[in-house]
Amino acid sequence: MQLNLKELYSYIFEVKASTERILKSLSYGEMKKKVSKERKEYLKSLNVVSNHENAIWLIDYWCNKDIRGLIQMPFSRHWIMHIEASLRIRNKIHL
Repeated sequence: MQLNLKELYSYIFEVKASTERILKSLSYGEMKKKVSKERKEYLKSLNVVSNHENAIWLIDYWCNKDIRGLIQMPFSRHWIMHIEASLRIRNKIHL
């Protein structure tokens, strides 16, 4: 198994472009909105976050913030988490 760097970079640039489009489309009033209970339940139903007690708090954490709070969340901590996960994946590929 080998990591396709071209595809990884393509994904990164697509996420960046999509994020910029979303941010530019938000009004000031929308920035004060919180995630609805229905949306929160929908997120839970997708099983994108583990149901384990060490992870399930994450949905509550995200959903208790307004859009502005989510945008202002420290990127560095979030990136570090993903970099560490990427390194674990890389290490498993290159065993």
